[in-house]
Amino acid sequence: MGDGEAETGPLATSWHSSKFLNPIRDGAVLPILHLNGYKINNPTLLARIPNDELASLMRGYGWTPHFVEGDEPMEMHQKMAATLDACYGEIKAFQDGARSSGKATRCHWPMIVLRTPKGWTGPKEVDGKRTEGSWRSHQVPFSELAENPGHLRLLEQWMASYRPGELFDASGRLAPELRALAPKGKRRMGDNPHANGGLLLEDLVVPDFRGYAVSVPKPGKTTGEAT
Repeated sequence: MGDGEAETGPLATSWHSSKFLNPIRDGAVLPILHLNGYKINNPTLLARIPNDELASLMRGYGWTPHFVEGDEPMEMHQKMAATLDACYGEIKAFQDGARSSGKATRCHWPMIVLRTPKGWTGPKEVDGKRTEGSWRSHQVPFSELAENPGHLRLLEQWMASYRPGELFDASGRLAPELRALAPKGKRRMGDNPHANGGLLLEDLVVPDFRGYAVSVPKPGKTTGEAT
């Protein structure tokens, strides 16, 4: 979740949801709080407090925070992978312990604080103004591409930095080795009954609506009320 969203009322309250998880019968959620410092045009609170205060806040909510911070993409990939492995190990230990003992004790579930620059991997500057790491990178960092050749070059450089030639073939199809990574069959997110309600359809038991109709023999001559 973004840091701007995380400080709004409903989502801020949802940090308490870990208190309702039963490690014996329930699954688990691994929240990732993404701190990039800005909302549309002003700073976020959670990104402005020091890490020790943020860690105390998360522990008070009932979570064990893990921090992943940096701005070098490949280094961050390695940090994030190691942290995900550690968090999965903690979750599995809680669940295995509770399920083998039959005791559903409260757990301080893991969560991740991911701190990266706003607009990470985008243009560093646009028209001489800082963009990456600034609120200016929110939503549309630059416009007027048809009229401004400089902006168009920036966009081309930005998109090319993701090396699309390694991701797609000449016809624009996703590379086979990447396509093979996607889950198949019932492993797909969309095939989960919680996501695809059509898998849970049952005929509704409802009365015949015709028995509740109001007869209207002539327009404007009949009155009725909710039935």
